[in-house]
Amino acid sequence: MNTIDHRFIYGLFQDMIKYKINYGYRGEFTRSVSDGLIAFAQSIFNISGVSRRTKKRAFYILVECVQNITRHQELPDESLSAGDGIFLIQSAGEKFNISQGNMILNEQVSSLGQKLDKVNQLETSELKNYYQKVLIDQEISSKGGAGLGLIEIARKSGNKIAYKFKEIDDKFSFFFMDTLISDPALTSAGGKESFYGIDITERLMSKLGESSINLVYCSQFSDQGAFDMIDIIENLKLNKDQSSLVKKRTYSILVEILQNISQHGTEMDGKTGILMMGSDGKVTKIITGNMIKNEEGELLSQQIDYINSLDKKGLEKLFIEKLTNEDFSNPLKNGMGLIDMRNKSSNPLIYNIDALDKNYSFFSLQVSIRE
Repeated sequence: MNTIDHRFIYGLFQDMIKYKINYGYRGEFTRSVSDGLIAFAQSIFNISGVSRRTKKRAFYILVECVQNITRHQELPDESLSAGDGIFLIQSAGEKFNISQGNMILNEQVSSLGQKLDKVNQLETSELKNYYQKVLIDQEISSKGGAGLGLIEIARKSGNKIAYKFKEIDDKFSFFFMDTLISDPALTSAGGKESFYGIDITERLMSKLGESSINLVYCSQFSDQGAFDMIDIIENLKLNKDQSSLVKKRTYSILVEILQNISQHGTEMDGKTGILMMGSDGKVTKIITGNMIKNEEGELLSQQIDYINSLDKKGLEKLFIEKLTNEDFSNPLKNGMGLIDMRNKSSNPLIYNIDALDKNYSFFSLQVSIRE
């Protein structure tokens, strides 16, 4: 059984909150993946409560960054995990930070660095004229404009672009880029948010790679928010060889596991939880973590242990019993969602409940679907 240590789940949950990370993706950036990421990120912007102007600029930069990775990523040997790209969104108040990273050829490092340095030397008022000059003077390649996207990112963000190159071997380097989007009219003097920068992106990418996690999301889970997420994730194929049966089971289990957070999560933090999804090519994993009240922990533990002890016929019998006898007004007691997850995954439910203080515990749940 390919399982993830519960300490990793809780540690990542804490990191996501501490570093204000809403959403991250690690993997290959295909057109369909990019479309799903953009739609998912747009839903984050829509519920953020920021000004329309900031939201509009953030979305433009988001699209440009994702398209940059999709167009310019280099995909070396599949065994080289560093070939995966990464994309993160961090938010705080009226500010967003969009981080991206992808593999490039070493021969591209000097040229890309020069373009970024040139863009960073210019003031926002100068970037429009520079864009026009580059558009006229430079040849546009099959992979896009001659740095035109970088110019527009800098112009619309109103901030300098942070970047870093990390050499992988004699042929490839990894390129990291951070873009801060903030409304100057709403930003106090000297109040720029660092979001802890590229080092956090690099660290998170390493953590996700070690555990074969492709998608991570940390926010408040409402019923509506959960279903918005399901519609987007449905089209995000984490494994290119994933069968239609596994995809169908994954979708069904995802519905149940997200409802589990929105229904059972404690109100102490607005039902804040973490969702992770990933595939190592053999097993697709769906993992969640959220706070619960201590008095719910014992009942939850008993339910899962009993459900895990049953075979397929026993699960079907228990499901029918619950369907006919239980009070649907108390989803924690009837446990039908847990039964359904266990049945459709054909694997035991892996869980952990850690008491954090006298009132609350952290509950993590992992469901694995074998390819």
